[in-house]
Amino acid sequence: MKILYAAAEISPFARLTNTADLLRFLPASLQDKGFEIRILLPKYGSINDRRNRLHEVIRLAGIEVTVDDKVESLKIKVASIPNAKLQVYFLDNDTYFKRKALFNDPKTDKPYADNAERLVFYNKGIIETIKRLGWIPDIIHCHDWAAGLIPMLCKTVYKNESNFSNTKVVYNLHNPISHGSFDDEIFRFLGVDDDFDRDSIKTDGLVDPIRAGLKYADHVVTGNDMRDELSTQFGDLGIEAEKIQGSPADISTKFAEYYKRISEV
Repeated sequence: MKILYAAAEISPFARLTNTADLLRFLPASLQDKGFEIRILLPKYGSINDRRNRLHEVIRLAGIEVTVDDKVESLKIKVASIPNAKLQVYFLDNDTYFKRKALFNDPKTDKPYADNAERLVFYNKGIIETIKRLGWIPDIIHCHDWAAGLIPMLCKTVYKNESNFSNTKVVYNLHNPISHGSFDDEIFRFLGVDDDFDRDSIKTDGLVDPIRAGLKYADHVVTGNDMRDELSTQFGDLGIEAEKIQGSPADISTKFAEYYKRISEV
């Protein structure tokens, strides 16, 4: 079974929350169980190429991502997780990810002004990279706030892509932390149709990537740091999230069973 992991953090390359530590262990353990895993992460400027032994994947050169009326190219670099037989693919683009910090300007501790564009570029970049890989995942497993737009993009902008016609999209909230919500400008970057229900992915009048992930995913999972913080949203959207919690080893076993179960539905 082929599983794609989409996340904005994974130890030791980039860390925002405990999710990064879990994703250091979980994909590698599942690969050991026979799953075919790919991981896609932004190539932040804080990730040193030489120290982490990154190298460019030449056959994936020239991938283009449309953000509003701009076309941005990206490079794909790859490195291995230390002490694990698992590689991470990095989406490298100087316009959005050359800066050292992840989402907040270290000088002001406020979100970067172009975070909406950066988020859209990353989420679209993941899908464009899958298309170029020619690798059709059985499951796209999206993690936390930064990957929340992927389920929506798969069901709207990319709905006619044969690559994803049989792919299940899982949205996994490990914790309720959000690093931003956005005004309607983000819809230009996303490229959704005019008849798209914009209010459906808004919270308090702003576009909420977490709500987008919850609404459009085929399946929703909650992790160790989730309690009842989003119970109102779950109720509004008619979602019954599956709890997959516990130690890393427990979670690995539970996800192995979970993937097999949802793939048969």
